[in-house]
Amino acid sequence: MRFLSNWLRPFSGAEPNYWEGYPESRLKDVILFLTDRCNMRCDHCMFWERIDDPGDEMTREQLGRLASTTPSLRTVAMTGGEPFLRNDVADIVENFFRDNQTHNVQVNTNGLLMERMRALVESDLAAKYQKFLSFQVSIDGLAETHDRVRRLPGSFTKITRNLKELVKLAEQHPYFRVVVLTNVNKGNYHEIDPLARILWDEVGVQHAYDLVRGASFSAWGIPEDVYQPDDPRDCGLPPREELDGIVETIRSINRREGGHFDQFVEQLQIQTDLYLGKPTPFKCLSAGRTIGVIYSDGSVAACEFTTPFAHLRDYDYDLGRLWASPEAEARRARITGCVCTHTCFVLTSLQEMQERKAAAAAV
Repeated sequence: MRFLSNWLRPFSGAEPNYWEGYPESRLKDVILFLTDRCNMRCDHCMFWERIDDPGDEMTREQLGRLASTTPSLRTVAMTGGEPFLRNDVADIVENFFRDNQTHNVQVNTNGLLMERMRALVESDLAAKYQKFLSFQVSIDGLAETHDRVRRLPGSFTKITRNLKELVKLAEQHPYFRVVVLTNVNKGNYHEIDPLARILWDEVGVQHAYDLVRGASFSAWGIPEDVYQPDDPRDCGLPPREELDGIVETIRSINRREGGHFDQFVEQLQIQTDLYLGKPTPFKCLSAGRTIGVIYSDGSVAACEFTTPFAHLRDYDYDLGRLWASPEAEARRARITGCVCTHTCFVLTSLQEMQERKAAAAAV
């Protein structure tokens, strides 16, 4: 669940402190779980208990109401579970393009269901509405490692074959793009460079990185009464003494491939510094304020490390009204001192600082 459309210039901790004071509670980005169902059982999944026992899903009509009542969004990251297990993903995407004017709809997928992915791209919804569609496909190591972590033999070969088709589709459809994201963990960190060479040289796809996350080791300062204790099924961080070297390896790969992901490298450095106990350049500016999480059953949370605080059904699936509710204000008041390594919230906090920096420069 990482927003690929929000490209940022690197932030230097030597600059003035732009994070003081929280932004107004105006939604810009949403993480939307379309389903808890999944065709994989990945070791690094934080949500494995829901995946093993899927709950209710919002209907297309309810999701359409959600799209039409929410203020126009910068990014909707559709995730799960595996989003393409729903047969109405194209309809939901169109709801957000047409009724919400969402700038970028991103689908986070394991990349297995090629026919459904192709059908969505070839529908040309992005071009029709002059918006952007992106797929973030997960690959978590070389073939043996990926198949083991994802608990599905043969999946690496199938997904890389599908990625080659998606790269061709991106060349034919200018409003669509695809990127691979690798979840760096204790079992794959030594494969970062050889995997990068395969994906760049043989598949031709751009490649970003994240560190495995879990509530017990990736978040600090969350009040106990709102803390959501979700951890991976069977996965952890690389050894602490390897973290700085991992960042340098990824920095080198990024330079070699043309610097497409400068922002991700900067973000990864911040995450690594947090894990190493170094001071954070900011607290979370965005969770519950400019970004929210909507689970497949309609429950709403400020972030994935905190418990849901409201349900859309109690607001007639009007997210704008829910976001301005006393329940939302109460939750924002509870999370004023937390920090985490969750990419979506690091990224959107950096976005807020960049906007403040630009505003200060314009004065």
